[in-house]
Amino acid sequence: MTEAQILVCKTCLNRKKGDFAPNDICNIRGHMLEPDTSCKYYDKDTTVVLDVSEQKLLLRPNAQRAKLAMIMLGVILLLDVVSGFSSYLQLELLNDFKDGFYVPEDDIAANDTREQLIGVVYLIAIVVSAVFFIQWFRRAYYNLQVRTGSCVHTNGWAAGGWFVPIISLFRPFQIMKEMDNKTSQMIAKLSGKEVTTNGVLIGFWWTLWIISNYIGNYVLKMAFKEETLDNYITSTSIEMLNSFLGVPLAVLAYLVVHNYAEKEAELVELEAR
Repeated sequence: MTEAQILVCKTCLNRKKGDFAPNDICNIRGHMLEPDTSCKYYDKDTTVVLDVSEQKLLLRPNAQRAKLAMIMLGVILLLDVVSGFSSYLQLELLNDFKDGFYVPEDDIAANDTREQLIGVVYLIAIVVSAVFFIQWFRRAYYNLQVRTGSCVHTNGWAAGGWFVPIISLFRPFQIMKEMDNKTSQMIAKLSGKEVTTNGVLIGFWWTLWIISNYIGNYVLKMAFKEETLDNYITSTSIEMLNSFLGVPLAVLAYLVVHNYAEKEAELVELEAR
């Protein structure tokens, strides 16, 4: 293979990751380019766009998706505060009951109704927020793929990476880091100024996300345990903790989206010059 062909292979979705050995570069078994031949797989790879004018035509607007994602993250933050306070009220009621104080039936019914209503609203908000966030996330990674032609993963992983067991623990984080680093590099190259990356912010955001999910899974397991007063108190305490933990998590997620959206907007302005 020639050096030019190796450069072509490095932009192909069928390439192997890591070091590029000229005779062992393709993921397709038995496929190897000969000197002065073209690769039909590369020709069919529509995600590889080298012409700058074509790149601009293929880029898709993402500012509105970022705005919707940030709005829903604000809603989630508010609901985390409400949910945490509701859990606190339920915990007080349960402790009164455990200490032998009389708890009116009306108070118990009102507590159950409040908790159920908040749970339904929160579930709906989480689903809508997840949809908006992943739509923004995937569009951002798609635009990066168009601009560079050499993202580590396909833009499908920006959506699917959240749902695949084990991989979901690290793939979205890897993609967000790649997006931030490469976009910062492109801005620096076009503007001639130093651009700060958001690696620390992204790291804190992802750490809190993992912790929150772990606690959420524990709460879910508690729901299937024996229905005793002590178990109700324990699960309510953990739910309250997770709700209050959700506040800084929502703030960090908001900042992650906001900061990258600003970089995307700056990059669009620089490319238009």
